[in-house]
Amino acid sequence: MRESTTWLIAALITSGLALHPLGGRQVEGKGKGKGHGGGDGITCKCYPGDTCWPSNNEWAALNITVGGRLVRAIPPGAVCYDTFEGIPTRDDAKCAQVSSQWTNATWTADQPTIPMIPLWSNNTCPPLNPDSTCPNTCTIGFLSQYTILATSSFDISAGVNFARTKNLRLIIRNTGHCFMGRSTGYGALVINTHRLNSISFSPSCPSNLCDPSIPHAGGTVTVGSGVIFQDLYAQAWSRNLDVLGGECPTVGIAGGYFGGGGQGPLSGFYGVGSDHAVSFDIVLASGQQVTANRLQNPDLFYALKGGGMGTFGVVTSVTIKTYPVIPVVGMSFTISGSNSELFWEGIRIWYTNAPTYTSQDMYVWYALQEGGLLATFVAPNKTLSEFNTVINPLLSQLTAANVSFTTDIRPFSKFGDLYRDIWVTAFHSSGLGAYFGGRQISQTDIKQRGNDIVAAYRQMSNKYPGQVLFGGHLVNPGNRIKDPQGKLSAVHPIWRDTADIQIFLYIPPACMSPEQRTEAERRLTVELGDILRAVTPTSAVYSNEGDVNEPNWQEAFWGSVYPKVLAVKRKYDPNDVFWSKSSTGSEKWALQSDNLKLCKV
Repeated sequence: MRESTTWLIAALITSGLALHPLGGRQVEGKGKGKGHGGGDGITCKCYPGDTCWPSNNEWAALNITVGGRLVRAIPPGAVCYDTFEGIPTRDDAKCAQVSSQWTNATWTADQPTIPMIPLWSNNTCPPLNPDSTCPNTCTIGFLSQYTILATSSFDISAGVNFARTKNLRLIIRNTGHCFMGRSTGYGALVINTHRLNSISFSPSCPSNLCDPSIPHAGGTVTVGSGVIFQDLYAQAWSRNLDVLGGECPTVGIAGGYFGGGGQGPLSGFYGVGSDHAVSFDIVLASGQQVTANRLQNPDLFYALKGGGMGTFGVVTSVTIKTYPVIPVVGMSFTISGSNSELFWEGIRIWYTNAPTYTSQDMYVWYALQEGGLLATFVAPNKTLSEFNTVINPLLSQLTAANVSFTTDIRPFSKFGDLYRDIWVTAFHSSGLGAYFGGRQISQTDIKQRGNDIVAAYRQMSNKYPGQVLFGGHLVNPGNRIKDPQGKLSAVHPIWRDTADIQIFLYIPPACMSPEQRTEAERRLTVELGDILRAVTPTSAVYSNEGDVNEPNWQEAFWGSVYPKVLAVKRKYDPNDVFWSKSSTGSEKWALQSDNLKLCKV
C-alpha cells in the first residue's frame, strides 16, 4: 500500500492541485462545522469540510510524531480506474495484481483500511466491475482517509491523543475481518494495529495471574495485537501446543476476538476464548498505556474479556494460556440433494442432534444453503471408538430416512493435523458482498424447538432464493467450563448454555443506492431476523457474529452482564473517544447522513 500511495502522491503533485501533506486533496474549512467544538458543546465528530477539521500543519505534525507512519489511505482498486478524486490513477499491471488478491483474506488484512466485507465501505472502488449497472468510478466511499500504521504503543497513544483533542472519530483496525463493519468508517482516523505482530512463548503461567479456579497445566504465549490465528497456530503446533482460537485463520486475536468472547474448535473442551486471557496491555482514551489483569485494573480486565469491542481502548498485546496437544477425531460430513422435503428432513435430523454432540465436548462447523450442507466435526480428546459411539445414531437415523450423506472419519494425534488435513478453507476469503445476522441458540431452544428452527431456516431460504445462506458452530463452551456467577468472562450467560453459534447471510444486489441499502438492512433485521427470533426465545446473539442493527442489542449481546461492562466503559472512557456501533456504551451516539457522520443523539 505504501507503494501505491507513493505513485498517487506523485500524480497529485504533477497535476498541480493543492495538496494535503500526505497526498490527499486539501479540503478547505468551509463546511458545516457548527457545534463541533470541544467540551460539552460537541454534537458531532469533526469531518472533512468542517471548520474544526485539522489543518495541513496539524496532520503533518502528527505524521512526524508517529515517525512517518501516517498514510493517506488510497483504495487499492484505484489502479483499475481512470481517476480517483480527479487524478489519473489507472495502472493495468497493478490492477491485475490487486484483482488477483481481492478475495485473499491475508492480503486484505495487510491493507491499511479496506474491510473484508466490501459492503462496509459502500462497495467503493472494487478492482473489477462485472456488473454493467454499477458506475465505473472510484470514490472514497465509507473508507477512512487517514491511517496510522502503528508499530508501537507510542504510535497508538499519539493517534488516540490526536483524535481526542481534535474530536475525530477514531477506529481500531487490525485485519478488517469484521462481519459487522466496526473497523470501517468515513472520515475517521484509523489506528491500524496489524504490524504489532510479536509472539513470545513461556513454559509456565504465573500463579498470581492464572485463575486457580480453572485447571491449567500449560504455559502462556504473549502476542501483539496484529497477530492472526494462522500465524499463532503455526508456532504453537510446531511446539506441540494448542491455543484456544477461532476456526478462521485470519481472525486477529487480541482485540475484537476477545472483546466478543471468542469461540473455536476446542471451545467445547476448553470453554470461551476470553476465559484464557491472562493479561492485556492497552492504550486508554487518555493516551495512557496500562496493563489489565487479575491484579492491575481488574475491572478493565474483566470487561476486555467479552464485554465489547473497539470501545474500552486499543489493545496492544495479550497473554493467553497454552496447553499440551491432545488427540482429536475429525469428520467431514455432507448432506446433498435438491431443495426438497428429503433434504430438509436430513437437516432436521442432523440439527436436532446438536445437544448430543455438544454434550460430548464436540464442535461442528457448518455451511448450509439450498440443497447442500457441508460440516466438519471436531471431537477433542476422543478415541475413534468413542467418536463412533456418539455419531452412529445420527448416521443410522439418516440412513433410515433415505437421506443422501457422506462421511470421512479420521483420528488425529493433535488438532493442528486435523486443521491442515480436512478443514474447509474455501470460506476463508474476503470480498464477500453480504450482510450478516445471527443467533446464539440455546440448548433449551434446540431441545424444545429444534424442528421449528429448521423450518425457520427453510422459510428464510425460500423468502429470498439464492440470497440467504447459513453457517454456524454447534458447540457449548459451558459444557466443561462453568461460570455460574459470570466471573471468568464478561459474556452473555447463554455462552455457557449454547448449542449453536449461528450466522445467516443476506446477499443484496450490487451497487446499492442509499435507499436500497436501507431496504437491504431492513430485510436482514426485520424480515429474516424476526423469523429466527420468534423460534428462539431463550437465545442470544454472539456480539461478533450478528446483525449490527440487532434490536435491543444490549440484551441480545450481553444480557445481565451489560450494566457491569457499561460501568467500566463510563469509568475509562467517559467522553466516548472510542465508539463502535452496537458495542458497549455506544448508545449516546449514532451514525447519520447515510452512515457518514457520527453525532450525539
